[in-house]
Amino acid sequence: MGVVTRPKKRRLQEERLRDRISSLPDDVLVDIVSFLPTKEGARTQVLSSRWRHLWRAAPLNLSPVGRACGIPVGEVSRILAAHPGPGRRFSMPECYLSYDDEYSETTLDGWLRSPSLDDLRELEFQPYPRLLLPPSLHRFSSTLRVARFGGCTLPDGDHGGALLLPVLESLTLCDVCISGNSLHALLAGCPVLQSLALFDNYGFPRLQIVSPSLRSISVGCSYRSLSLQQLVIEDAPCLEGLLYSGRIWMDIWVISAPRLATLGKLFDNRPRIQFSDTVFQGSAVVSMMNVVESVKVLSLSDVKLCLDVVINLLKCFPHLEKLYIKATSDCVENTWYQTNPELIGTLDIRLKKIVLRNYQGSKSHVDFVRFFLSNASMLWSH
Repeated sequence: MGVVTRPKKRRLQEERLRDRISSLPDDVLVDIVSFLPTKEGARTQVLSSRWRHLWRAAPLNLSPVGRACGIPVGEVSRILAAHPGPGRRFSMPECYLSYDDEYSETTLDGWLRSPSLDDLRELEFQPYPRLLLPPSLHRFSSTLRVARFGGCTLPDGDHGGALLLPVLESLTLCDVCISGNSLHALLAGCPVLQSLALFDNYGFPRLQIVSPSLRSISVGCSYRSLSLQQLVIEDAPCLEGLLYSGRIWMDIWVISAPRLATLGKLFDNRPRIQFSDTVFQGSAVVSMMNVVESVKVLSLSDVKLCLDVVINLLKCFPHLEKLYIKATSDCVENTWYQTNPELIGTLDIRLKKIVLRNYQGSKSHVDFVRFFLSNASMLWSH
C-alpha cells in the first residue's frame, strides 16, 4: 500500500475541487440552465464571468417557484424584454394578473407576442379574471407541445377558424368555457395529441373521441350544470389509459379502444361505463355479455372491500394484473369462498399486485385479504 505524499495529497485535493461543470461546452451548459426555474437560472450569472451570458442564451423557462402570488406585472415584462429568447416554457397562473388590472388582456397579449417566447414548447395559461384566449396563441401553432388552459374562455370557431396545434402532444382544459363544436375543432387540429385531460369544464355536455394518436384520457367533474355528462370513445386505436375522477354521474361509452390497459377510478355508483354489451355502474357489474380482455390495471376508490364485487370484476377483466383499492370503513360479509367453494377452482386469478388503502384490519378486511393470499398464486411477494 503506497504512501500518500504531501504533493500527491495536494494534487488529489485540487482534482476534487476542480470546476468540471464549467469545463463543459457552452451548448451543454445552455441546455442545463434552460431546465432550471427562472429564478435559479438567472442566479447562475453570479457563478463566474463565463456563466454571465449563458442564461440569456438559454431557452427561457419562465415559471413561478411554488405558489407564490403577487408577482408584479412589470417584473414579468422586464424578464421578457431582457431575454432574447427563444422560449421553452411560459407558466402564467392566476396570480400574474390582478383582478383590477384594466390592461390585463393587452398585457397578456403583449407577453405572448414577445420575441423571447419564440419557439415556445410549453404554455400554462390561467388568467384571473377570466379572459378570452388571446389570438396571439396562433403564433405558437408550429412549436407548442404541451398546453394547459384554465379559468378562461375559448372563442367559438369551426374547423376554419379553430386553433391548430399540429405538434401538440399534451392538452389540459380546466375550468374552461368552450362549446362542443369548438372543442371538436380544437381536437381535430391536434393530429398527434397523446394526452387529453378535461376537468370541470362547461359548455359541452357530450364529447365524441375519434383519434388515431391519443394514449391517455382523464376526465373529472365536480358539478353538473353544463359540464361533461357523456363521453363516447368511438375510435381510439392507441388509447391505453382512461382515468375518471369526479363527484357526479357520468356516462362513458367505449366503442373501440382495443389497447385500453388502465381503467379507473370506479366508485360505488359512478361513472357508468359501457363496453359493447357489458355495463358497469361504478364498481358494480350491471350486465356482462362480453369480457374486456385488454384491461390489466384497475383502480377502485371509496368502495366497500367486498369479495363479490371484486370477483365479478375479475370475471369481466380476465387478464387483470394490478388492482388498486381505496376502501371505506364499511364492513361486509366476505364469506364468498365459504358459500361458493365449488367455484373457487374455476377462477383464473392472474393478479400480480393488489394495493389496499385504508385497510382497517377488521374481520371483513382480513377475510378479503386472506382469500387472495390463498387463491392468487401469481401475486408478487415483497
